[in-house]
Amino acid sequence: MAQITITEKQENQSNLFYVQSAIADIISQVGCKLESVNMGSRFMLKLNVDDIYLDIVKCEIIDRLSEIVAINYKYKYFKKEIGLKGLTEDENEILLASLISADLEDDKRYVREKIKNSDFLSLDGIYNFRLQPLKRKWADIVSYMPVCFVNSQLKDFIVYLLENKRERVYVDGGKVYDWHYRRLNRCELLGGNNLNIIREVLLSNCGEVDISGSIPEKDEYYLKEFYKDKICFSGKHYS
Repeated sequence: MAQITITEKQENQSNLFYVQSAIADIISQVGCKLESVNMGSRFMLKLNVDDIYLDIVKCEIIDRLSEIVAINYKYKYFKKEIGLKGLTEDENEILLASLISADLEDDKRYVREKIKNSDFLSLDGIYNFRLQPLKRKWADIVSYMPVCFVNSQLKDFIVYLLENKRERVYVDGGKVYDWHYRRLNRCELLGGNNLNIIREVLLSNCGEVDISGSIPEKDEYYLKEFYKDKICFSGKHYS
């Protein structure tokens, strides 16, 4: 029997709820015991798993923790450091989501390599002391951002990022699914309840969107702005 322990500061306990929710199915399948502990200033998840399933469970956990750093921590960093003029609040949130998505897989790979051999994972400690090159990379991105950014620049920037993307995501009943039809919940790591569909789609790094049913007006507007003829509504291409 092996044990995996994950801790995070109390104010970020929602990150561990994200992990807990994401691994619920696999825990149920392998009979893994999960315990959550509120330690006052910190929050902890402890998992006891049979050795035979350790690699499977740990791989899933490491992947989710790398998402937390590459999305939640990066979002908070950019939110604090990037102060652009010229965009609405909604447009600024879309820009932050697109900046995160641009290097998302590379950032995840870097974090995975740094934490894959650990069984005791202090997420904020790892971020503060073991990921300095990643933070320097983010600082470089911030340094390249202009003081002013207008709507047309935002559109051009996102269209450029989507240029070589090919995979398709599905929006069904207000929920977003990847091309394997697995539910995507990365937007939870950004917080807020506005523009969840467009932000989730951007974080998916997809190039095409298939939409079934109605979606909020703002989400539909921005999807049409950025994805243009790469959108299908109920099997029909938007034009």
